[in-house]
Amino acid sequence: MLLLLAGSAYSQDVPTIRVAGCLCDDFKTVHYGVRSGLFRRNGLNVEIAQMSSGTAALASVIGGDTQVALSSTVPVLQAYTRGIPLRIVSPGQWYLSSSPTTAFFVKSDSPIHSARDLSGKTIAVQSLKDLTWAATRAWIDKNGGDINSIRVVELPFPTVVAALDEGRIAGGSLGTPFMQQAVSSGKARLLANTYDAIAPRFEAAVWVSTVDYIAANPDIMNRFARAMHEAIVYTNAKAHLTEMNALVASYTRVDQAVVAGSPRTLDPEYLEAKFLKPVIDVAYRYKLIERDVAPEDLFSSVLLRPR
Repeated sequence: MLLLLAGSAYSQDVPTIRVAGCLCDDFKTVHYGVRSGLFRRNGLNVEIAQMSSGTAALASVIGGDTQVALSSTVPVLQAYTRGIPLRIVSPGQWYLSSSPTTAFFVKSDSPIHSARDLSGKTIAVQSLKDLTWAATRAWIDKNGGDINSIRVVELPFPTVVAALDEGRIAGGSLGTPFMQQAVSSGKARLLANTYDAIAPRFEAAVWVSTVDYIAANPDIMNRFARAMHEAIVYTNAKAHLTEMNALVASYTRVDQAVVAGSPRTLDPEYLEAKFLKPVIDVAYRYKLIERDVAPEDLFSSVLLRPR
C-alpha cells in the first residue's frame, strides 16, 4: 500500500504524478520540490509515495502504481537487462569517496575488525542483489573475506542498529542520516566504506520511469526533469544546508542535530555515462546482470544534457 505524504489536487487540468522513494537523504529533492512549490511552478502536482527501499519503489513503477521512482542503479540495470523497459529521467545520488553516504557498521564492542572476521556470520543490506549488496561483496572479496560463508539478509536502514544490539546480525549497511544516528547512539561503529570497492565516484542512484509512460506523457516528463534539475541545484548548494537538514529530519524522523552531523548526499546536475560504468561493471562481475550494458542505452529522451 502506498502512503501519500504530500501533494495537492488543486486543478484538474494540472497533471498529477506519483513519485516513489525510500527514507533516505537523497529523497530530499522531491520533498523540497513539493514543499517549496517548485513542481507546481513547473505545472505539475506531485504526490510522494514513501517506500521501504529503492527496490520497492522500482517495483511500484514497474507495476504502474507510481510513475517515477528513485532506485539504486543495480536494480534498474537488472530490470533493463531482463527486458523491462525502464529509462533514466533524472540523475540521482553521487557516491563520493571523499564524503561517503553509505557504509558498513558493526556493534561498537564487536570483535570484528576485518572482512575475514565476518566469515560464518550474518550481515544485513537494505535489499539483496542491489548496489549495497554488490559493494559489500566487492569489499569482502578485496579484503580476504569468504562471502560464501556469510549469510546476507535484508533490513531497512532504521532497523539495523536494533538488530546489531540484539545480536541478530554481526554487521550491516547504513545510509545517511542513519549512519550518524548509529554512531551517536554509541551502539555501532564504522567497519568499512564498502562503496570504495566499486570506485571513488559513481552514480549510485537514479530516477526512472517506464518507456511507455515517457512516450505517452512527454510534456509531463519534460516538466519533471526540468523541475528535478532545479531541485538538485538548490539542494546541493552549501547556502541551503541548514534548510536541507531540517527537511531531511522532518521526513526521516531523525533528530536534526544528527542529520546536521551526517555526510551530505549530493546529486549530479547532469548524468554522464562514465559515472554509470563502474556500477555496470560490478553488476556484471557478480552476475547481477546477464549481459554488459552501454550506459547511454538507459538514457531517456527527457534527460537533461549540459549545454
